[in-house]
Amino acid sequence: MVNAARGLGAIIFAGGRGSRLGGVDKADLELGGARLVDRAVAGARLAGVARPVVVGPTGAAPPGCLAVREQPPYSGPLAALAAGLAVIDSDVDEVLLLACDLVRPDDVVAQLRVHAPAAREDAVLLRDPEGRSQWLAGRYRVPSLARAIAALDGLVADQPLRRVMASLELRWLDADAETVADIDTPSDLARARAAIHRS
Repeated sequence: MVNAARGLGAIIFAGGRGSRLGGVDKADLELGGARLVDRAVAGARLAGVARPVVVGPTGAAPPGCLAVREQPPYSGPLAALAAGLAVIDSDVDEVLLLACDLVRPDDVVAQLRVHAPAAREDAVLLRDPEGRSQWLAGRYRVPSLARAIAALDGLVADQPLRRVMASLELRWLDADAETVADIDTPSDLARARAAIHRS
């Protein structure tokens, strides 16, 4: 494992309902012989993150992680972000935000490891070939996220992440579709398993 930039942490988002997958727990889906959440945590550890925060159901977090649940459960990624930030270690200055259903979290982290936010930037995040921002494939300054969350005065349940992102100075890294692929549907899962089998 390489050493991370001092003060780098990670929040893994593992609390979605998986409604387009028939209501299965995404975190427990297996890809390449490992749970999706374990793959995301392993990606964070490649960057030297010692204690990732996993936001999701009981049992989602692998050993060595800090487990927390958004309140109320299933109230969306903004509530999950608030829950994760509330428990993150005090010496963490920057944080990787990673969806648990990324097909190639190690590739995502490999890009983010070498692209820290520059002066006057709050975050660096990946963008897919169609120009869509991948909020949960990014590297963010913790104080910037904390200020943006605080400005919402607790109104985070069932709200989109863009409510926070709109107030941040962002820099985008263009990424290919394979790098930022995630698993939302049964066909996404089938494609991911076929791709992993070929690699």
